[in-house]
Amino acid sequence: MKEEIRRISYADILDAEGLLREYSAECSIPEIGIPDPQRDIYARMESSGLMHSFGVFDGIKLVGFATLLVFVLPHYGKTIANVESLFIARLNRSGGGGKRFMEYIESFAASRGCTGVLYNARAGSALERLMSSLSRYKRTNSVFLWKAA
Repeated sequence: MKEEIRRISYADILDAEGLLREYSAECSIPEIGIPDPQRDIYARMESSGLMHSFGVFDGIKLVGFATLLVFVLPHYGKTIANVESLFIARLNRSGGGGKRFMEYIESFAASRGCTGVLYNARAGSALERLMSSLSRYKRTNSVFLWKAA
């Protein structure tokens, strides 16, 4: 992957409708419902410094994105980063680009004083398979959903 990685706004992600459809088809949680991104909430999270967004570009086309939440884990009193979304279009997943994207995000997190980065991956997803294959990452938790009736 020779794509460029850089910081972007979440609005850039929301404007990439084809990429969002591919992401939604592969990574959404059907038990929660159909994704309905809330621009105003994302904008507030970004302006507060809680959320940071990153893009992978093939020329001028956005072909991947990640959102990172940076906050203090109250139980530990340490700053941590949590990757809420990380996605690269299927046609752009070759040559170690995903790993480079993760390293870019981790470098950003370290520059913000984070002691680590937590990744969320849907069970059975390409990201879960990638994370499981890389020895530098350790599975720490499983996430379970209870859905109100």
